[in-house]
Amino acid sequence: MNETNCGNAVETLTELRRQARVLTSGVFGMGGDAELSRIVEQAAAETGFPFAAVSIVDRSRLWLAVAYGFDPREFSRPDSFCDAAIQVPGFAPLCVADAWREPRFKFAPAVIEMNVRAYYAAPLVTSDGFALGTLCLLDQKPRKVDAAALERLVSLAGNASAVIDRMPNAVAYAEYAIAELCTRMRFAVAEQDDATVAVLDEELRLFEAKLAPHWHAASS
Repeated sequence: MNETNCGNAVETLTELRRQARVLTSGVFGMGGDAELSRIVEQAAAETGFPFAAVSIVDRSRLWLAVAYGFDPREFSRPDSFCDAAIQVPGFAPLCVADAWREPRFKFAPAVIEMNVRAYYAAPLVTSDGFALGTLCLLDQKPRKVDAAALERLVSLAGNASAVIDRMPNAVAYAEYAIAELCTRMRFAVAEQDDATVAVLDEELRLFEAKLAPHWHAASS
């Protein structure tokens, strides 16, 4: 295997682990969460943006847990702002002052569906270093933000990450997460994808070990 293929394989397995963290975080059970809603509203109010959201990046879609200024919805993941945002090195913010002037975002789902021109986002990073999605700000006109506003966005994204990272969320959504991981593992077994099977098996075991003390406490 040459260096390019090796690098791609590592990226693929890292993305599998990230997707597993999305599932096991319990965030898919947090639609309309009051604390996340307050953080999103605060982000919009402090920066003057008309739209803001907590966006979760799944395998092929973006799922908005909460949104300000528009109804929560789903977008396709390919070519999207949020997919690019979770891949910025060092978990730095993604800043797009005018999507129409950036070829990679001219056909982003939010541009097509909402006429978004400006997009700023900070990733939602778990305690073990995986970006689940973003806290993002959107506007239908081009605009720039200053360093202070970006710093505040990053801080609020940290607050949102802490809310998502709480153990009760994972416990409440555990049944779905385990079932989905097992389903994905069965598909990988059928495709004889040993690397994916190994990663999913490890993630499942890690999650079950994490849940064990809470299951014991609930049954005692």
